[in-house]
Amino acid sequence: MKRVTLNFIVDLISFIVFAGLAITGFIIKYILPPGSGGHGRGFRGGRGQVEEIKQLWSMTRHEWGDIHFYLAVGFIALIVVHIILHWGWIKRYFKSMFGTLYVNQNDETCTQ
Repeated sequence: MKRVTLNFIVDLISFIVFAGLAITGFIIKYILPPGSGGHGRGFRGGRGQVEEIKQLWSMTRHEWGDIHFYLAVGFIALIVVHIILHWGWIKRYFKSMFGTLYVNQNDETCTQ
C-alpha cells in the first residue's frame, strides 16, 4: 500500500472516531447528565409532563461512557500512528525552524 493511501486511511478513520467522541460527549453532557434524575438539560419538548430520560437508544449513561472511553483510546492510538507516519516531516520542520549549526571549510560557524 502506498504511504499516501495509508495516511489518508489513518486520517479518515481518525476523523470518524473524533466525530464519534464529539457525539458521545454531547450525549453524556447534555442528554444524560449526571444527577439530572433522568430529566436531561433542556431537550424536554413541549410544556406538558416532563418525561424522564434514563436511556438513549437502549443504553444508559454509563454505557455511553464506556463507548466514549474506547473511542478515546482508539483515537489516541490513531494519533500515535499519525505522528509516526509524519515523523520525517516533523523532523524536517523543526530543523528548518531552528536551523542546524555547522562549520564550513574556513572554520566559520554557519547556519543552514
